[in-house]
Amino acid sequence: MSTNGNGDGDGEYFAKFFEQWLSEQSRDLADLRRAAAAGASDADGSQRHLVERVAGHYEYYYRAKEASARSNVLRMFSPTWTSSTENLFLWAGGWRPSAAFHLLYSKSGLQLEAQLDQILNGRAMEDLGDLSAAQLDQVDRLHRRTVAREKEITEKVATVQETIAVVKMVEIAAHPRGGDDVAMEEEMEGKREGMRRLLAEADELRLATITGVVGILTSIQAVHFLIGVAELLLAVHEFGKRRDREESNTSG
Repeated sequence: MSTNGNGDGDGEYFAKFFEQWLSEQSRDLADLRRAAAAGASDADGSQRHLVERVAGHYEYYYRAKEASARSNVLRMFSPTWTSSTENLFLWAGGWRPSAAFHLLYSKSGLQLEAQLDQILNGRAMEDLGDLSAAQLDQVDRLHRRTVAREKEITEKVATVQETIAVVKMVEIAAHPRGGDDVAMEEEMEGKREGMRRLLAEADELRLATITGVVGILTSIQAVHFLIGVAELLLAVHEFGKRRDREESNTSG
């Protein structure tokens, strides 16, 4: 990644990367929907291969994000490449991992309700409505661990953000015309390094949540879960962009 002194070049790079990654998400979603329509037969392992490929795309995204954060981590906590609506839901520079479980439970309930007739007639389901008791227990334990880790990271982020704000205000007060202060910049860099570590922890938790849930599910269930994740991310992004355009046109 090419960067300049303040990381703007890297920010532009990541903004372009983000749009390309969303396009990849759309292609993945189309493949996942085709796999869901094909049903649960996975004799050749094609569904599991697709699930692993899609999960790998999330890992690739977080590795690229980590690299970009080395240049300007503060931008990752207030990104310009996402909509104002998306930014309302930001937690530690991204989506809240526990949201994956709410999505899973919601989608499971909806699919179970939609196929009650099939269940009553003794036919097997091929989606998240067919989670077993053992799977639900595993999901619950993963959910609890994730929420506990979220709380730890939330407390750390709040502390570091508060100290960064204080240091920055002192810097502005000491140099209202933008005067240089090496000591102040060194202190800020130490705070930014703390934010980089916390962003990495949060992104690792996000990735671990996706792979953890996928690891509990069967291939066809994982396909349906990943469909839900992609649909949610893309829908919120498109809704947010539309709202921003409408507000821009109104204010203009």
